[in-house]
Amino acid sequence: MASAVAFIRWANYASTVANPGLFGLAPLMYSSSQERLHSLRPRDRLWLVSRCPDDEQYYFVACLTVSDLQVNPAGTPIEREFGRFAVVADGSASQDLGKRIPAEGLLRAFEFERNRPIRFGANLRQSLQTIRLLGRADEQVLDAALRRISDGEERLIDAPLGLWTKCDSVFADYFLKNWRANGEPLAFLLYDSPPVLPVGAPVFIHSDKNIRLLATFRESQFVSGHKYTVPAEERTQERERIWSAYRRGTVDPPAKADFDIFWERQNGVRALFLMDNLLGIGGSCQFKTYGRALEWGYPIGVGYRYLSLSQCVLLLRYVNVPEELGQLYLRPLLTRT
Repeated sequence: MASAVAFIRWANYASTVANPGLFGLAPLMYSSSQERLHSLRPRDRLWLVSRCPDDEQYYFVACLTVSDLQVNPAGTPIEREFGRFAVVADGSASQDLGKRIPAEGLLRAFEFERNRPIRFGANLRQSLQTIRLLGRADEQVLDAALRRISDGEERLIDAPLGLWTKCDSVFADYFLKNWRANGEPLAFLLYDSPPVLPVGAPVFIHSDKNIRLLATFRESQFVSGHKYTVPAEERTQERERIWSAYRRGTVDPPAKADFDIFWERQNGVRALFLMDNLLGIGGSCQFKTYGRALEWGYPIGVGYRYLSLSQCVLLLRYVNVPEELGQLYLRPLLTRT
């Protein structure tokens, strides 16, 4: 059994008062100008990807089980608008997935047939203009996703819902002092890629063998000048941007000369994330306790780790935040759609 991925415009997928949408068609079918579509056979699967205009995110919106192949007659409206080649789907074995399977991360990870992944940095919609056959491992991932959806899971795939990271105690003190003084978003500098999280997700900051701070995630940014291969002027401009925006106006900032030395010695900073609602935890949540509960070895050299829903809830319990205040950090986990 083979599987392929194709793109469908959201307006052709979603139903409206004026448009029955994909799953309102009788028979259920998908058409394309690409003969490649007819490399599929009955019982094969066609996964359709679309981009939702409300949030500009890509989703696997449908999984069609092919029942027949069809050629749309030349000159007919459907042939002119959608193309000559069509697959007819078995409606009872096909699924409308809506926005339950985010697609971009998986698509960029897939190898596809003959090991032809989407190029790094390529525009995703353009990359899907050609119908792509999935590799075996790609099929297995999507089959597992479909099983989880069928079992009642609302949204995939293991989206990170929280963050664990660590810093020196000097920075932990600096962050807490500034939040208490100004109540303004603070930048946590990273040597890793920027984390991707929902706004409001809890952030647990480890320092001195304990979780010292609890915060909420606001946004992340790439830092463009982190490599020596970047022109020196750009690296300097990026250093000055970070200094001016996130360090210079804070309480007890580092000396400018020390910041510049730090920047150069570390070969620049790769990313940052902004955080709000900092709360000091004290010294009662030691790694030897919560690390065991999470079944972690101490993550030496790791800048951050994503946390699942259950891990976030566990850590919120371990840091012993009063229930009413804890709702601030728990609510995003319970209301995310």
